[in-house]
Amino acid sequence: MVSRIRNQRRFKPVYIESMRMLMTAMIFVAAVQAQPGVGERPFRLEQLRTQPGYQVSVFAGMNGNPRMIAFGPNGVLYAPVRGLGTVVAIPRENEVVTVLSGLQGPHTVLFRGNDLYVMVNDGLLLYRNAVSSDLIVRGAPERLLTVPAGGHDTRTLGFSPDGKLFVTVGSSCNFCIESDERRAAMMRYEPDGSGQTVYARGLRNSVGFAWHPVTGELWATDNGGDGLGDDVPPEEINIIDAGADYGWPDCAGDRREVDWGPAARRGRCAATKAPEFTTVAHSAPLGISFYTGDQFPASFVNDGLVALHGSWNRNEPSGAKVIRVRATGGRPVGEEDFLWGFYDPATRTRSGRPVHAITGPDGAVYISDDSYGNIFRVAYTGPRITPGGIVRNSGRIYELYGRNLVGSSRESVILCNGLAATTLYTSPDQVNFVVPDGLTGDVTVSVKTDKAADESVIRID
Repeated sequence: MVSRIRNQRRFKPVYIESMRMLMTAMIFVAAVQAQPGVGERPFRLEQLRTQPGYQVSVFAGMNGNPRMIAFGPNGVLYAPVRGLGTVVAIPRENEVVTVLSGLQGPHTVLFRGNDLYVMVNDGLLLYRNAVSSDLIVRGAPERLLTVPAGGHDTRTLGFSPDGKLFVTVGSSCNFCIESDERRAAMMRYEPDGSGQTVYARGLRNSVGFAWHPVTGELWATDNGGDGLGDDVPPEEINIIDAGADYGWPDCAGDRREVDWGPAARRGRCAATKAPEFTTVAHSAPLGISFYTGDQFPASFVNDGLVALHGSWNRNEPSGAKVIRVRATGGRPVGEEDFLWGFYDPATRTRSGRPVHAITGPDGAVYISDDSYGNIFRVAYTGPRITPGGIVRNSGRIYELYGRNLVGSSRESVILCNGLAATTLYTSPDQVNFVVPDGLTGDVTVSVKTDKAADESVIRID
């Protein structure tokens, strides 16, 4: 009898905690189910919007859901099509060639030389000498590494500037304590897949990451958990340090504690690293890259491009667009919409969900959409000043070099710190102008056409 009483006392706290966890789960499910849905609508290109001076077109359409795209050494765009288990190549507009099939959840494709790396649901496959004249990938793959499958089942791969392999694996839940240290984390490997190290932890689902072209620092998106409200937690862009802890599941935003249930660990947040930048909750940031081409305005170079896949757990939907994250000194300082119009608030319908935006060899930006199977191309048609392309001729006369420096009216306006400059000569690739009297020091020179504007800073002593 005494033994039975002791056993009852021993198991009562466990029972109470189990009931608390069950109640927490029920509250979470109720919160999720309370969200109004977002419907689908037919895709029409004219619904999409960009900033002045940019044009968007459909580079290719396909069945399935293209994810993290990449250009090969042959200049061809490759896309993993996760739902179909294939990889396709797009050698030119509206031509799609299936080059691999039979894969389990392919999510990332990357090339190193002619070798193709494909990140699937449970690991990394290497296809050596994968580039062929007909684009078909032949030969059996080598499995370089294995990672946990399931849960957030997208697996992203990246090569660091020094050639190491980096892999992210998402969590198995919204909020929980993971038993596998590889989940909700970023790992680093040697190029052959050996030497696994947990590089950073506390990252619920860092689908996208990329190294800044100037600073070399590693930027990563991170998706916050659902069920805590419309505006909690904010979505994150983190700058990843080796060995750092980014707080999930116990912390969000600027290291604020999250009361997600009885298992939440109090007092942990002070030792974690805060995000470098945040954006609207539940907008689901996926791919991130940096613009490195020579087609867009020079002020765009090295800024971030982040695909916001779009919310499902929010009363007023967020995301479903691509944003430009402005960077100063290698740090994010603000955001603006780059490509939008996929979501219509009047009808609560979507016609696309962006996944990844990257710079192409031609300087345009290519964007994958895994909802309607489109690959978009965004090109710049406005004026662009060549970096370092404003040179002194004599006195206060300067020569400005670039592209598209005149608009449809064959005219352009030159401003120096907002003051109109006298134009002496104008052509599509050169404008000669006179700097207004009295301007010295750093002077911002702007060229404006009827399409857009670009600017650069010169020094006048």
